Amino acid sequence: MKALTIQIGIFGRTNVGKSSLMNFMTNQKTSIVSEIAGTTTDVVWKQMELNPLGHITLFDTAGINDTSLLGAARIEKTKRAFDSSDIVILMCEAGKFGYFEENIIKEAEKRQTPCIIAVSKIDLNRPDEAFFESLKKYTKRILLFSSVTGNRDALLNSLKKFLIEVLPDNYIENYLSLRNIIKKDDTVVLVMPIDLGAPRGKIIMPQVQTVRHLLDLHAASYTVQDTEYETSLQNLKKQPALVITDSQAIKQVSSKTPQNIKLTTFSIIYAADKSDIVEMARGAATLNNLKDGDKILISEGCTHHASSDDIGRVKFPKWIREYSKKNIEVNYVSGQDYPKDLKDYKVIIHCGGCALNRKGMLARLNKALEAGIPMTNYGIAISVFNGAIEKVLEIFPEALSTYKTALKSNG
Repeated sequence: MKALTIQIGIFGRTNVGKSSLMNFMTNQKTSIVSEIAGTTTDVVWKQMELNPLGHITLFDTAGINDTSLLGAARIEKTKRAFDSSDIVILMCEAGKFGYFEENIIKEAEKRQTPCIIAVSKIDLNRPDEAFFESLKKYTKRILLFSSVTGNRDALLNSLKKFLIEVLPDNYIENYLSLRNIIKKDDTVVLVMPIDLGAPRGKIIMPQVQTVRHLLDLHAASYTVQDTEYETSLQNLKKQPALVITDSQAIKQVSSKTPQNIKLTTFSIIYAADKSDIVEMARGAATLNNLKDGDKILISEGCTHHASSDDIGRVKFPKWIREYSKKNIEVNYVSGQDYPKDLKDYKVIIHCGGCALNRKGMLARLNKALEAGIPMTNYGIAISVFNGAIEKVLEIFPEALSTYKTALKSNG
């Protein structure tokens, strides 16, 4: 899944060779290549295996200097790609490096994103020593590229070397909160209701990913539906180290979980792995201080056809109004859409972020905090509504303490 891969954005002016580089790296005609400037009209992505790093996702973006009729819209889409890029590849041509390239570097630096420069079309115009040296003030990681005379293996090997240098050790694993909670041979009960929201014949990504994490930690996972939870708990010979439930079953599962057994939700694990759970907990305290006329933004990381039982579009408005007993206005955004102006919202409730990587989730959280607007996520909010928030945050002591402090401050 794209959200679990290293995401590499390819940026540069129109017709600089971004699409050619992507096609060259993937060895496929993923992006349309043309001498006509502005051929790439939207962000195009493609996954590939790049061992030892595993799967990576490449983004081919529209030219940052697009002056066509739709140029402004294309550039806006390109800027959004910065938010989810773990690595930026800045493409330029020999002798051409100025305002647009420097702006790309500034956007990367603003997000603390490592930058690699790729000089393209070197079969037509090879950079001289002076130009090469001028690039080194921005980065020492420079690729030379020609789609005509280039060697794919050599290019990918150079790129891998740079990626290993700039990415932290155990890049994906660094943010697995369970590694600080679960140890070898522990038993973890996973409660997964099969309801209208469950995809036919499948389980959802947070559940799949949690099972994999527990396997990596050499722990045993015991999977049940909420209807069989109480009986299954009684049948276990060894007390579970943790119970993780679907957020929507938290009320039922919490009532049947002994006080000495730790409990949390899949969505709360995601808040820790993909975002900043302390800030998400702080944001959740706002839900206890809503007033008539307040506006709440429900932000979904993916796009989907809402069902009659949809959690974001149907259930959350009902829960918010029942819990607050106030007249609250609820707005929605989904997919890549995320408002520039957030100041009118009292709080943002974001989904778990299955379709977003950690970089993308943190970018959304940071934009909210910069605007002075608190954010929380589905699992934390649902636990507030069901009176289980202190129980589910017990395994994250700093988040629990922050929630309690914010609750007193808001009160």
